[in-house]
Amino acid sequence: MERLATGNGSFASPAPDRSVKRATAGPQRRPPIALRVLAGLLAAGAVVFNAALMLSDRAPRATRRILGGFQRRLSERIDADGRAHLAADEYLPEGDAIIHISVWAVAVILVGMMVWSWRGLAIAALGVFAVSIAIELGQGRFSETRSVENSDILANAAGIAVGVTLTACAYLAWSAVSAALTKFTHDPLR
Repeated sequence: MERLATGNGSFASPAPDRSVKRATAGPQRRPPIALRVLAGLLAAGAVVFNAALMLSDRAPRATRRILGGFQRRLSERIDADGRAHLAADEYLPEGDAIIHISVWAVAVILVGMMVWSWRGLAIAALGVFAVSIAIELGQGRFSETRSVENSDILANAAGIAVGVTLTACAYLAWSAVSAALTKFTHDPLR
C-alpha cells in the first residue's frame, strides 16, 4: 500500500478514491418496502397453497370444484374443434409437470421479490427447493392416493429455475428503469 509523507516525519495512507463505485450485494434501487412486504405475504401464501395442493388427496376434485364448469367447457371446446391431439404433443410435459413448474416458479418469484438481493435469491431458491422436496416426500407419508415421484421433484426444480430466471430479469429491468428515471429527473441539462 502506498503511504504519503505528512511533513512531520510520519506517514499517512492516501484518501480513498470515492469516484469508483463498489460492487453491491444486490440489484440497485430496491422497490418500496410495502411492495416487498406484500410479496413476502403472497410468497408465504403460495408455499402454503402448494403444500395443501400437493399433499391433498382431494386435489383433483378440488381443482374441478374451484374451476367449476369452466374446466369441462374448455375440454369440450377443445375436443369439439378436433384439437384434442394437442394434449398428446410430445413437446408438452407429461402428467402434472406443468402444475409443479408453475406453482414453484410463482413461489420463487414472490420470495425473490421480497428478498431483492442476488444472494437472497440464491438462498431462497435453495430453501424453496428443500420445501418442495419435503412436500413431495410428505406425499408418500401423509397421503393415501399420492406417491413420491422423481419426475415431480425434477418438475419442481425446473419451476424454481424458471422462477429464478424471471426474478433475475425483473431485478435487472427494475434497476435499469430506476437508474434511467433517476438520471432523467436529476439531469442538470434538462
